[in-house]
Amino acid sequence: MIKRSDLDGGRSDAKPPDRHAPQPAKVVQKRDFVDRVLSASGAKKAEARPVIEATLDQLGRALAEGETLAVPPLGRARVTLEKDSRGGEVITLRLRRKPPRD
Repeated sequence: MIKRSDLDGGRSDAKPPDRHAPQPAKVVQKRDFVDRVLSASGAKKAEARPVIEATLDQLGRALAEGETLAVPPLGRARVTLEKDSRGGEVITLRLRRKPPRD
């Protein structure tokens, strides 16, 4: 059995990890995302793929235009468009969600 003191080097002042602290994001590739949608919907790939592609295209266009998206249960996505020092486009997305029900 691992004791808490083994994990924190024996310090009694160690705080438990903050579950609300930023965590590194796991990258989900488009192929995996499509597979998840197909699995969740039970749809056939040939039928669903054009709909998924069109949905992703429209989401990308809305973000590029700086539109705020209200897409439950994802949340409300507010976009800020900027240019970086090299002239590249920077899209900052703030996603506000309702707190999860415990």
